[in-house]
This record gives sequence, C-alpha cells and structure tokens, in this order.
Amino acid sequence: MPENKNGVRSILIALCLTALAVILWKISDVVTVAFGGVVGAAVLRGLAIPLSHRTKLSENWSITIVLVGLIAVFSLTSYLFGRQIAHQANELERLIPQAVHDITTSLQKSKLGSAFVERVKQSAGDSAVLSHVGLAAGALVGGIADALLIFFLSIYFAYNPREYLDGFLRLVPPRRRRQVESALVDSGEALLKWLRAQLSAMVLIGLLVGVGMACLGLPLALLLGVVAGLLEFVPVVGAILFTIPGVLVAFTQGPETALYALLIYVAVQQLESNIVIPLLQRWAVRLPPAITLLSVVIGGILLGAPGVVFATPLAVVAMMLVKHLYMEDTLEHRHRRTA
Repeated sequence: MPENKNGVRSILIALCLTALAVILWKISDVVTVAFGGVVGAAVLRGLAIPLSHRTKLSENWSITIVLVGLIAVFSLTSYLFGRQIAHQANELERLIPQAVHDITTSLQKSKLGSAFVERVKQSAGDSAVLSHVGLAAGALVGGIADALLIFFLSIYFAYNPREYLDGFLRLVPPRRRRQVESALVDSGEALLKWLRAQLSAMVLIGLLVGVGMACLGLPLALLLGVVAGLLEFVPVVGAILFTIPGVLVAFTQGPETALYALLIYVAVQQLESNIVIPLLQRWAVRLPPAITLLSVVIGGILLGAPGVVFATPLAVVAMMLVKHLYMEDTLEHRHRRTA
C-alpha cells in the first residue's frame, strides 16, 4: 500500500513538473526578460556593495549613487561621442552595401564566384528581403521595449532582492527552503563574479578593436570598437558578429586592408580566448568552452535571440543550482547511504 502511494505521488510530481515546464515554455519571453532584470540587478549590486563597505552608507543609498553615476556617465558619453557615433553609424549603413557590392564585383570576375553570386541572388528575392526588413524593424521595436523593461526590473530587484527571494522560497516545501536559499545565494554570487569578469573583457576587447582599426586608418574605428565591446557579452556568436562589419568596412579601403582587419580580429579573439578569459576566470566562475557553446545552442533553440544573449549567465546559474540541488544533495547523499 505505501508503495502504491509513493508511485501515485511520483506520477503527480512528474505531471506537475511537466505542466510547469509547459507554462515556462509558453511565457519564455517573460522569463527571459525577468532573468535580464536579475542580471541587471546583479550589476548594480556588484558596484554598490563595495561602495557601501567603503563609505559605510546603506546598500540602498549606494545603489542610488551607482545608478545616478551610471546615468551620468551614459549621458556624458552620449554628449561627447553620441554625435560622432551616430554619424559613424550612418556612414556604416552606407559603407556596408558598398562593401557588399565591391565583394560581389570581385567574385563575378571568376566563374566559381559568379555562380555563387547567382545562387545567392536566386535564394534571396526582393520580397524576401522586404519581409526580413519588416521583421528586423519589429524586432528592433520589441528589443527596445524589452530593454526598458529589463532596466526597470533591474532597479526593483536591486533595491529589495530579499523580498523577491522570500516570496519565491514560499513556493518551496519548508524542509527544502534553507537548501534552496543557499543554492540561490551561491548562484547569485557566482553570477556577480562572472559579470565582473565579463564587463572587464568587454572593455578590453572594445579598446583593442578600436585601437586596431584606428591603426589601420579606418574611418569608423570608434563605432567598431563600441560594437565589439557590446557584442563581446554574447558568447561565441558575438565574436563573429562584430568581425563582419569591421571586415566589410575595411574592404571599402581595398582587399589588402580587409585582410589586415581580419588578422587583427583573429588576433584579438585569440588573445581573448587564450589569455584574457583564462586570467579573468581565476577569480570568477570557470565555464568549459563546450558548456558555453552548448548553452548558446540550447538558448537559441528554446528562447531565440534573447536566449543567445543570456546563454552564459543562464549556464552559470544553472551549473550552480545543479551542483547544490542535485550533485551535492542527491548523488553524494546516495553515495553516503550505500557506503
């Protein structure tokens, strides 16, 4: 009789977990935005807590100072470089079609290249291009709305994280609350360490790309450096995405310049993967490259573009939760029972 009850209980738990997974799948956009708010809150608290320890101010006052400081830095940067970046963005919009035209012209000089160009033209008609433009415009509007929502969620989560944590823990059985709380706190600390390392890498990569493009004499070096720094947040895919516009812009100066630009990007990426990231991971969470790549693929399949952007921080949190709630609790507990 007890075995039957346990069997029924297991089936009900499995059904509830399945239903929960389906619900999360249906509201995946909301879950992604909420996690973006958690990441933003971690950034704010990661900057505010050291300030609070040094100045003896409360955490809320420290968060306010950090928030005002970030807004001031963003406003000052926009005032000093905003017009230049906007001008370079317009120039980039003009140069990329020119670069594509130059590459197409070069390819058409050979039979193999001409066949490749014709194949591309046949697979991408005018109607398809127009539909992709419409999709891109809709995605841009949706992305701006999501970014604003993430910004305000970050503020709310940063000021009172305990309230949201306690509210979540009420959904957990009482005997498991302490363990789940410990796992969530450790996950937050791991996420904060990863973010510090990632922000350092973003600044460094942006500077290296900007200086490298300026040394080549490219007209959009500042914009290319900013783009590289921002896309560095996106694992694996980001490095490819920020390389393409730089090489295309360099191609307008000649194939030789494009080759030099490509070599600079490759050198920066090698420096990042072999020196920068290993050094930063000494005091942050270390993610094996295979885990990072798989997290990008899984995030893209399940959540689309937002899943790719937040793939690595999601992997960091998931890895810590699995470690605390499964490996240490279930596997090691079973090992101790059988020993």
